[in-house]
Amino acid sequence: MIAFDLLTGFLGSGKTTLLNAFLQLEAGSDTAVIVNEFGAIGLDQLVYQEFSDDVYLLDNGCLCCTVTHSLRETLLEIKNVAGRLDRPPLRRVVIETTGLADPLPVLHALLGDKLLMQHFSLGQVITTVDAVQGAEQLSLHLESRRQVSLAEHLVLTKIDMAAPEQLAELRRHLQHINPYAQVTLSAIGQAARSVFTSPSSEHRPLGLPRTEQSIDQYPLQHTRHQTAHTHADDISTWSAYLNTRPTWVGVSAWWHLLVQHFDSRLLRCKGLIHMDDQRPFAMIQGVGKVFHSPTFLQVWPDEDPRGRIICIGMGLDPVWLQESLRALTLTEASYRPRTLNELDKCF
Repeated sequence: MIAFDLLTGFLGSGKTTLLNAFLQLEAGSDTAVIVNEFGAIGLDQLVYQEFSDDVYLLDNGCLCCTVTHSLRETLLEIKNVAGRLDRPPLRRVVIETTGLADPLPVLHALLGDKLLMQHFSLGQVITTVDAVQGAEQLSLHLESRRQVSLAEHLVLTKIDMAAPEQLAELRRHLQHINPYAQVTLSAIGQAARSVFTSPSSEHRPLGLPRTEQSIDQYPLQHTRHQTAHTHADDISTWSAYLNTRPTWVGVSAWWHLLVQHFDSRLLRCKGLIHMDDQRPFAMIQGVGKVFHSPTFLQVWPDEDPRGRIICIGMGLDPVWLQESLRALTLTEASYRPRTLNELDKCF
């Protein structure tokens, strides 16, 4: 039997960092990865492919809504690959969901499939929670609360960036929503080994009445009705390929422009870019209004030489976003455009 772990967590909470750290360890060498991307362009699988030959992408849809059948077919493909004698054995599959996925429909679909369960067994449901922004995300987004409520293992990420009072407040929220989960603290993926090699606990029934009650008791800061299996109507994704080489001045100006325009409506942004720099290959990412340090790659990860950028947020304007990309080529550090009109004056 091959164990599968379900790795969930809200947008930008550190799923990729945690899993990538594990794949670099000897303990992760027998692990296949299935990555689900909400948008049409996938990035995370390119990071994993540096350390694993068994990486599968399910893009342009969410596991809990539209691509469940593709997940089933991918798992059956992994089963067939694992049975070959000309390759090392596979003992684990990690399924990384989108940051907006509800884990419950995914679990129901997998555990209710008799054919799959002849070859796979459920390991852990792991949920990453951003130690800095997690409390706010829990109050604003039902998806985040669902992910926490269904976890057996909560991983509090970015603890090196969180103030002690932030961490204490977050732990109180998590204890209220899911008092039964194992909690692990992590910074830059340092807890990856202990998280993914943790013994599987006794799985509680999928009805989860105690956590459902705690979800209802935890107030949302918005009042629009959302069902447990429906993403907020105005959350969308936008992606684009880049035919130019950005500068770091330009990346900084572009991020400043996005934050000024979208403010808290911007949930997540990430990109693979070919920089005009001595270290040309970089992964960039931002969560909310926070832009994180880039990750540099030794080689370009695929045959397509174009850079690519993905944004997820509420009320995104594709035309505006496409126009904003001009900022990426700015070279004058004093330019800090706040609007597209100000950006026009920079050229």
